[in-house]
Amino acid sequence: MTQTQTTGNRHPNSSIGLYFHIPFCAKKCPYCHFFVMKGVDRHKESYLKALKKEWLLKLHQIQHKKITSIYFGGGTPTEIGSDGIGQILSWILPRAKLATDCEITVETNPDNVTPNLITELKSAGVNRISIGVQSLDNSTLLEIGRTHSNSKAEEAIHIAHQNGIKNITIDLMYDLPNQTTDSFIKTLQKLPSLPITHLSLYNLVVEEPSAFHRKKEEVEAKMPKDEISLQLLEMAINCLSQMGLSRYEISAFAKPGFESKHNTRYWQGGEFLGLGPSAFSYSNESRFQNVANLKKYSDQLELGTIPIDFSERLEYPRNVCELLAIELRLLKGVNISKFNLPSTVLKEIESLIRDNYLIKTDDRLQLTEKGTLFYDTVASTII
Repeated sequence: MTQTQTTGNRHPNSSIGLYFHIPFCAKKCPYCHFFVMKGVDRHKESYLKALKKEWLLKLHQIQHKKITSIYFGGGTPTEIGSDGIGQILSWILPRAKLATDCEITVETNPDNVTPNLITELKSAGVNRISIGVQSLDNSTLLEIGRTHSNSKAEEAIHIAHQNGIKNITIDLMYDLPNQTTDSFIKTLQKLPSLPITHLSLYNLVVEEPSAFHRKKEEVEAKMPKDEISLQLLEMAINCLSQMGLSRYEISAFAKPGFESKHNTRYWQGGEFLGLGPSAFSYSNESRFQNVANLKKYSDQLELGTIPIDFSERLEYPRNVCELLAIELRLLKGVNISKFNLPSTVLKEIESLIRDNYLIKTDDRLQLTEKGTLFYDTVASTII
């Protein structure tokens, strides 16, 4: 049984993506459940020192592999400055084989964006910027603890574009406390004037260990009801479609040719290497996560040990079922003949087709409109 038949992986073993987790933030947003921390000034040097040690320990894993994407996530990666990002890229570029169209993305907040930052990032090799906008309505931004204004967010996008970054993606959120159709319209009306090529749209999910989770009942009482939530989603889809941003994944919209190479690798079960505290990796059908603590991360690397906190290799058939469910997030669907699915799962798929969650044309399986709304049901049934 070949790997393709087992996993449905569309990415050849000769390619890989890199992810760097930079955990620093000026302030942790109340909805954030990721590993982030303050104090970048006193921790930056030790972080970069430890990160380079991890890079050197893992360098053998990318030998003879072509890097198709490099993603700096967080946290707020630009909290370590363009010099920090440039330093990391200076380790990679001479030692690795990059695809000619390698996508190099850096996440940032509107507050961090300046002409100098963008110019220096571009000079270092960055060709894609992800800006955490979340909303373009000031009252909504206050509700979710963001420190920027709507005008600052718009300004940041224009600065990035004017200073040479032509591939700009932004994050937007809905289902936010006290959000209404009228307040969401204020955001959507501003989008067509912005030079963006990609947008990720997320509904608020109150998760541990966020500050919102500690007052979960209070927060959820303020969130839009189901019928309003559906209206917000439909409004966003219509607006983005009119802008030429097609929905290619449940939460992702892009102009033609600007689909995220890095995230598509995740969705299609491609290999990626994660570096930094709490970063995930996926290789040889196994996944690993680094320890989510900067001191423990640094201490273990000082001893020459990769700081793995969690590892898992799923057995058949759960491995193929999980990868199928993840790839179904892509609206173009999945060629299920590439998966070696057990008969029990095929029967579950038939039931999802009968219930109008999925549609099957020849060997291609896709979510229906109903399936995109109830993806969790589809995924849990398959897995």
